[in-house]
Parts: sequence; C-alpha cells; structure tokens
Amino acid sequence: MDVTGPTIAEAWDDLYYLERAAEVQVKALSTGRPLRAVDPDVARRVAAQMREGDPESARLHLESVKRVLMRDDPAFAT
Repeated sequence: MDVTGPTIAEAWDDLYYLERAAEVQVKALSTGRPLRAVDPDVARRVAAQMREGDPESARLHLESVKRVLMRDDPAFAT
C-alpha cells in the first residue's frame, strides 16, 4: 500500500487513523449484529472537523510517537 500526503507526518497520520478505523470496523462486524450507518451529514461535519488544523496536529502526533520510540527503543533511529 502506498500512502502519500503533503508531509510525512500527514501521510503517517492518515495511515494511522485508517488502520484504527479498519480495526473498529472489523470488531464491529465480528459481533454479528446489524450495524447502523452514521448519518451522512454528521459524517461530513465530523470529517471536516477532523481536518481542521490537520498539518500541525499530524506533526505533533508523529513527534509524540517518535518520543515514545526514542524512550523505548532508541535503535529505531539508526
């Protein structure tokens, strides 16, 4: 899978949240219960809210993960 974005941080952030959404969908489907779709207007508003401040939010998110990696396994940076 190829992921692109205006910056590495934004591409990584998009992939991170795509993976989380897929994980939630798999768990929801595994219940065997009928799922209810989110109202399209609500989905559009939430998507727009998620994109507000996206570049800075993505940068901060990636920096936080890098700090955890440096603490737990500094060899990742070599």
